[in-house]
Amino acid sequence: MTNSVRVGHGATQAGRLVGVALVMLTLMVEGFDLQAANLVGPSIVADFGISRSQLGPLLSASLVGILLGSTQVAPLGDRYGRKPVLIVASLAYGLLSLGAASATSITQLAVLRFLIGIGLGAVMPNGLTLAGEMFEEHRQASMTGLVGIGITMGGVLAGVTSAEILPHWHWRGVFVVGGVLPVAIALLLALCLREPPLAADDVRHKRGSVRAILVPSLRASTLTVWVVFASMSLAFHLLSSWIPLMVARVGQSPASAAWTTTAFHAGGVSGGIVASLLLTRGHWQTAALFMSGACVTMLLLGAFPAGPSVSLALFIVAGFFVAGTLNAINGAAGGLYPMASRATGLGWSLGIARVGSIMGPLVGSVAATAGIDRDHRFFFLPVLPLAIALVASLALARGRPSPKASQGGRA
Repeated sequence: MTNSVRVGHGATQAGRLVGVALVMLTLMVEGFDLQAANLVGPSIVADFGISRSQLGPLLSASLVGILLGSTQVAPLGDRYGRKPVLIVASLAYGLLSLGAASATSITQLAVLRFLIGIGLGAVMPNGLTLAGEMFEEHRQASMTGLVGIGITMGGVLAGVTSAEILPHWHWRGVFVVGGVLPVAIALLLALCLREPPLAADDVRHKRGSVRAILVPSLRASTLTVWVVFASMSLAFHLLSSWIPLMVARVGQSPASAAWTTTAFHAGGVSGGIVASLLLTRGHWQTAALFMSGACVTMLLLGAFPAGPSVSLALFIVAGFFVAGTLNAINGAAGGLYPMASRATGLGWSLGIARVGSIMGPLVGSVAATAGIDRDHRFFFLPVLPLAIALVASLALARGRPSPKASQGGRA
């Protein structure tokens, strides 16, 4: 392991940047797989001869797995280290994705996507935590938020790849790519990354336990953060899973639908960068600002029918604010917890978020059954969860000191 990149407070700046790049690449690969099922939804519907409303449970299957992976597997990173969990989880869901590419029934595909979700759920909390631990305390929130852009970039990559692959190899080809990439990144992490040692503190004996983040001093903040994560995930997954189907409904090809979804995620990359930089000035204040922008954008999309060009521009703006918010809350939430329970804190926050994520596609299915997805009124649906997240973030902003006031960089 002499050629490994050592990261942590004692590492060189170049070593830290390389370490962050490896983690961001890992999250990009995860983001690819997270969006793959959404982007190939129209192709799966056509291949298996199912209705669009029947697609919701399939889209939610991996999200149920992510909930279990985030809450039950991700906390192992606090006990055994971030790197081993990242490698094993990436390798596992990569091999399962290759298996999903040869599924012969919608039930079999749903079971495999559930198992894939368990691996996905373990990756993100440990990746975000590891990125923050590479830097000093006052920079950890920004770095945690910034590296989370990898998830959104993976969504962009998935959109571009799907647009090219779907016309030729359909959904199975996309899943093959989604299987090869995590296997490759697992090997790269094993060869090229060392994580910083975990700092000892007074919660060491509670590592990996949800009790560590529900102690009286953290309980109210933790529960409020869970509301934020669940609400934002509902809004995000409702949009990302149903935008391709809505675009396909008006006559565009699956490739065109993939490009439209790519625009949504491309806007999210820019939003994530801006939100992460603003985290140094105010954690939950930044999140609330982006949530407000998301609410306004959804109201504009829902209130006024627009042509393809205007709709595309608004999708980009929506991605900027919605995905930007996700990066902001990732960074802000990580700063709530001491290092020895940080993967547990983020894991449970992201796990609770999957309750909202699971509901997102299902809400879309209900909307499809009611015919609400046929026009611009569909975009009123995300406004309520966005508003709930906004109120909760404002409460956290009032209840926690700003980074400058605390001089510790915590949310």
